[in-house]
Amino acid sequence: MKEYKCVQVNHHNKIAEVIQKHIMEGWHLHTYQATGYGTNIIHYLLFERG
Repeated sequence: MKEYKCVQVNHHNKIAEVIQKHIMEGWHLHTYQATGYGTNIIHYLLFERG
């Protein structure tokens, strides 16, 4: 059975760090989405494993 985990990242400079951390824990990036307007952009990363 697959597990899913959604992570919210508030600044684009942290995205690579978050992805690397989760890959080392056995997660795979499934979906990435950014939403917002102007300087208020929020990034959502959906990871899966199993």
